[in-house]
Amino acid sequence: MTLNIGPLEPVNEDDILIVYAFHQARLYPEFDRGKVFTLHGVAAFGQLRGRRPKRVFHTGLGLSREAGRLMEVLKELEYRYGTRVHHVNELHMYDEEPASA
Repeated sequence: MTLNIGPLEPVNEDDILIVYAFHQARLYPEFDRGKVFTLHGVAAFGQLRGRRPKRVFHTGLGLSREAGRLMEVLKELEYRYGTRVHHVNELHMYDEEPASA
């Protein structure tokens, strides 16, 4: 998806999080609960229909047919609207200070 070099901006109210199962949402309290979708609940790709999010974050979604369909929808959002797609781990990638030598 999107290749980013450097830290991401903090989560804002428009960002969407897609998780494999809803228990994962508790790990990311910075996301508005109304913008957290599960892969299998009501298919996340259906929840994205008609939206033009600027950023979408996702956890590891597995290799199911639904995950494949979701990734296609995310690619389309990226192509059509410039949506930036990130794995949620990218949020905290630069939080830790590098070890000094």
